[in-house]
This record gives sequence, C-alpha cells and structure tokens, in this order.
Amino acid sequence: MAKKKILAVDDDATALGALRQILVQKGYDVSTAPNGHDALTALANGSFDLVILDVSMPGLNGYDVCRKIRQEDKTRDLPVIFLTAKGMLVDMTEGEEAGSDLYLVKPVLATKLLNMVGMFLSDDTPLAKKRRTASTS
Repeated sequence: MAKKKILAVDDDATALGALRQILVQKGYDVSTAPNGHDALTALANGSFDLVILDVSMPGLNGYDVCRKIRQEDKTRDLPVIFLTAKGMLVDMTEGEEAGSDLYLVKPVLATKLLNMVGMFLSDDTPLAKKRRTASTS
C-alpha cells in the first residue's frame, strides 16, 4: 500500500520542520513548501492526499491558497487542514469560507493532529467515503 502524501505549508521553518517530523514518523510521505506560491506549484506538479496550511504567510496567505485549491478541478476535493496561530472566530470563519475541511489552532497536541490527519486519510472513515462519492458524481 502506497504511503499517503501530505503537503505541509508554513513560512516558519522551525514549525514546518517539526510538523514534517511528526508526520514522517507516523509513516506519511511529506513534502513541504515555505509559502503559498510554492504550495500551488507543488500541487500543480504533484499529487497529494492532504494539505496542511498555515494562514499567515507572505504573498499568498493560507486562505488564498485554499480558495485556489478549491477552484482547480485537480485539487477541488483535496482535504485542507488549517494549522495556524490565528484563533479568533473571524479567522475560523474565513477559513471555512475559503473551503477548509478543518481549522486547528496552534499549539495543538501531536496526537490530536495525527488523529485528525488519520481521519482524512483513512479509507474507512465517513470523510473518505464522502470524498469518493463527491469525486465520482
């Protein structure tokens, strides 16, 4: 069985490295991008099962990246998790309006993050079944 591929996007190199390490240790194939433009390039040139996005980044912020993901046929149904320090209700609402599937506020326990990632990537969860149904209709 092929490893699930995750694109992690954050302009904070330390946070991105820690996130990558947590996901790799759990067995995921992780690519990283330090900003929104590089994330969109990676998505255009590769195939991923999940995107984890920071919100506050120079250039394209996470909300903009998520909107662009939802506009492209190739990535329209790709699960997007925001992982950000922006925890105000207005921020979460903007994340939902941009098309995110989940909004997590930093700091988050690694176990919680891995459980949420696992829900989106497991073939046996209602979320995965919903995605398969949406992509075939």
